[in-house]
Amino acid sequence: MKIQFLGTAAAIPSLARNVSALGLRLEQRREWWLFDCGEGTQHRLLRTDLPISQVRRIFLSHMHGDHLYGLPGLMATRGFKGGFEPLDVYGPPGIREFIEKVRSLSGTHFSYPLTITEIPANRGASLIFEDDEYIVHAVQVPHVGVTFSFVIEEKQRAGRFRIEQAQALGLRPGPLFGKLKAGETITLEDGRVIDGRTLVDPPLKGRKLALVFDTSDASGIVELARDADLLVHESTYLESDIDPQQTQDYGHSTAAGAGRLAKKLGAKKLALSHFSLRYEQPDPGLPSIKDLIAEAEREFTPGAVVAAADFMPIEIPRS
Repeated sequence: MKIQFLGTAAAIPSLARNVSALGLRLEQRREWWLFDCGEGTQHRLLRTDLPISQVRRIFLSHMHGDHLYGLPGLMATRGFKGGFEPLDVYGPPGIREFIEKVRSLSGTHFSYPLTITEIPANRGASLIFEDDEYIVHAVQVPHVGVTFSFVIEEKQRAGRFRIEQAQALGLRPGPLFGKLKAGETITLEDGRVIDGRTLVDPPLKGRKLALVFDTSDASGIVELARDADLLVHESTYLESDIDPQQTQDYGHSTAAGAGRLAKKLGAKKLALSHFSLRYEQPDPGLPSIKDLIAEAEREFTPGAVVAAADFMPIEIPRS
């Protein structure tokens, strides 16, 4: 499981940072998922190894343009690039109307099956996707308009079957291997009894990723995101630059607030993103991205905080 930042600026792009988008690559799948799709996201993808044709699911946190305006172009390009597999889009109420009106008014034809799921508002947390390997929850958080944070959880996986040990016992691949892999006990023709549990490594704990885009308070994700391997959290301002009332009015978080949430849910690592352009100024006398990291570390754990940059990958290892 690996994420790749495609846009890390708040509201307005700069030469170094585009507006919000993040890719999630999944193990052993010929697909990847996209979270938010600010204007210019498809241009960012051209500089990565994430093929537009292989994006399988798109999750949108809210309907603000810096998180959404890249969607129509990317969806159209996906078909031109050979993306004929189904595409599922998840977003707040209004996302269906947005996509259908753009498609109708522009005469765009999608060459693949499209499913649009509007996430219900005012329910707190919603299970929006589940298969044999992954679960995705959307959690409504305060912002300007209906807005969601996302928690992606990998299910526990069976441990590796130690085939070399089984072969050392004189066993050969076949139906008995399946029973042993399942942890069953078998009796061989020569009378030996073999407990399959002794030939299987311990189960692999699933990984957990929490994504907080725009909000002044993401505490609603704590229970679902507890012990997350990685928390990605918006960090639009320094707490020292803005008073609490302004964070409520603007619907955005500070680096200190991100650090406090990471500590509260017991995250292993915190990645800050969604930075105001004020911290990109070249004047050494002004606050910078380094100050955002320092502020978050004072609330969380020194050395466990990184500032995201466009194209930065973060591998989420198994614990």
